[in-house]
Amino acid sequence: MALWQTARIDIRADRWTVFDDGMVIVGVDLTGASYKMQVRDRKDGGFVRADLATVTSGSAEGVRLIDVVTTDSVPTSRLGIRINETTMEAMSAATEAGNDGLVWWDIHITPSGGSKFVAAAGRFTIMAGSTQ
Repeated sequence: MALWQTARIDIRADRWTVFDDGMVIVGVDLTGASYKMQVRDRKDGGFVRADLATVTSGSAEGVRLIDVVTTDSVPTSRLGIRINETTMEAMSAATEAGNDGLVWWDIHITPSGGSKFVAAAGRFTIMAGSTQ
């Protein structure tokens, strides 16, 4: 029996701006965890569009633990995910100019002293824009 089921989360991100978002994981204290997130052309391979690792600053490209709050003995970990504007601009995956690009992403988390798991995965839509 799996202790963790991967969440399906589809992301929409503007191509011409920084992607600065996050996720909340309830029931796990991720203090000291490491993170690996990739955006790729296809599942199980393809060109890497963004390659994110553990960071500690909110202004750095990568994945970071913002905080852990425990309520009624249940920890909730908040993660920040940042993809810099230059990386987003380089992610043109649309088949025709002006269309949105569709690629894939997932995030692996390795808790301190624990086993790596895939926390979330899904489509990553790179939204075309007008203002550059």
